[in-house]
Amino acid sequence: MAETPAESREALLRYLEELSGRRLASRSDVRAFLQEKEALRPQDLPSVRRWRTAKRATIGALFVFAALQYHLMDVFLEIMSLRETTYFVPVATKTAT
Repeated sequence: MAETPAESREALLRYLEELSGRRLASRSDVRAFLQEKEALRPQDLPSVRRWRTAKRATIGALFVFAALQYHLMDVFLEIMSLRETTYFVPVATKTAT
């Protein structure tokens, strides 16, 4: 497998500056930028919390639906497996004279 040639430090620094949108002149600037990115936790964003709540609600609803469907199918199968019982009901009774 062919390896890509290593980029120069200057090219990597320019790329990082381009992505960050600010000038990184020293190690402390880079460290401060990385600490800012680490401090910003995506889990804490409101949109992420909304999606997580929607995901959990959907999974919960699907679980309830699956449990209900399982129960109904079990009951229907039990009803279908019952043996048939035939009762003969006389229409009229004969009286002894």
